[in-house]
Amino acid sequence: MRFILLLFFTLTLFLNSKIIYEKRKALLIGNWSYQYISKLDNPMFNLNRLKKVLENLDFDVEIKKNLNSEELESAIDNFASELSTNSKNIGFIYYTGHGCQVDYQGYLIPVNVNTKYKLKIKYNALNINKILEILERAGNRVNMIFLDACRDVPTGTKGGTKGLGQPIRKPKGSLIVYATEAGKVANDNSKFINSLIDNLSKPNQSIRNIGDNISNEVAQMTSYTQIPEVYTKLLPLITLEKKDKMCTKTIPIPPKYRTVTKRFLSTDSFKMYIWKENGITKKLAPKTKVVTKRILVSYGTEKYITDGIKYKKVKIPPIYKTVKVTKVVEDVDISEIPSSNYKVIPVPAKYRVVRIKELVEPSKLKTISVPCNR
Repeated sequence: MRFILLLFFTLTLFLNSKIIYEKRKALLIGNWSYQYISKLDNPMFNLNRLKKVLENLDFDVEIKKNLNSEELESAIDNFASELSTNSKNIGFIYYTGHGCQVDYQGYLIPVNVNTKYKLKIKYNALNINKILEILERAGNRVNMIFLDACRDVPTGTKGGTKGLGQPIRKPKGSLIVYATEAGKVANDNSKFINSLIDNLSKPNQSIRNIGDNISNEVAQMTSYTQIPEVYTKLLPLITLEKKDKMCTKTIPIPPKYRTVTKRFLSTDSFKMYIWKENGITKKLAPKTKVVTKRILVSYGTEKYITDGIKYKKVKIPPIYKTVKVTKVVEDVDISEIPSSNYKVIPVPAKYRVVRIKELVEPSKLKTISVPCNR
C-alpha cells in the first residue's frame, strides 16, 4: 500500500512539473501601408520566413500587420500579459516599419500617425522605452527585441531626428537589436532580417551570440554603412534548440484586452446672463461645485493560477481612475437681475478623453504541444 501511494505521489509531481514548462512566444509586427508618410515594401514574405524558423524553435508565433495607435499598444499589452504567466517564458518581438526619435526618445510609428507633428508622435506613436517597461513588468526571464525601424522619416518638427534614440531602459534579461546605429537611418532592405533568420536557423544557437553575429554580418554586407546596434543586460545562457518529440499539456490563456478611448463629462453645460448696469457689464452664472468621480479604466475578470498541483481561478479586480468633475448645483435666479435687457449666453459642456482597457476574451485553459524532454 505504501508503495502504491509513493508511486502515485511521484507520478503527480512528474505530471505537474510539465505545467510550469516555459512558453516561447513571438510577436512579429509589419507596418508598411502608411497614411501620411512614405509607404514601405510589403514585408509579409520575410515575416512568414521568420515565422517558420521561429516555429521550428518551439515559438508560438503571431503576425500583426498595419497597426494603428490603439492596435499597436494593445498588441504589446496582450503579448506581455501572455509572457507574465511564467517567469521562465521567453519573448521575441520583431518590428519592421517606420520609426523616429523626438527629444532623444525612440518611437515606433503606427500607420495612422502623421510624423510632421511633434505631439502626434509623442502621444500617438509608441515609445520604445514604454515597450521595454511593459515587458519588464511581465517578469519573464528573457525578451529579445529586433527593431528594423531605422528609416528616413520626415519629422518636420523641432526636436525630431532621423533614426531611433537609444533605449533608456534595459530590463534584466533583454536583448535589444536596432537595424543600425542609434540616430542613423537604414535603407528599406532585407539584410537585417536575412541575417536574423540565418542566425536563428543555426543549430543550438545561444541568444548571447545572436545580436553580435547580426551586427557583424550586416556591417560587412553593407561595407560598414549600416551597423546594427546591440544592447544587452544580464542575458542567461540559453540555447534555442530545434523541436523534439512533442507531448501535450494544459496551460492557462490569460485574458485579452483591447485599448479604446471614451469621453466623459467633465463640466456641465450652463447659461450665463450678461447685462449692463450704470455702464458696467455684469455677469451672473450658476453656482458650481467640483466633485470627484471614479472612471472605470480596466475591466475586472478572472485568470487561472497554479499551486503546482492544480489550476484555480482568481479574480482580477477592475481598475478605476479618480477624476474631477465640475457640476452645476444651483441655477441662476433671474429675479436677481435688475434689468430685463440681458443676454443669455449658453456655455457648452466640456468632456475629457480617457483610455480604457476593454475585456475581449476571458482567461481559459488550453491544451498545447510541448517537447517531451523538458
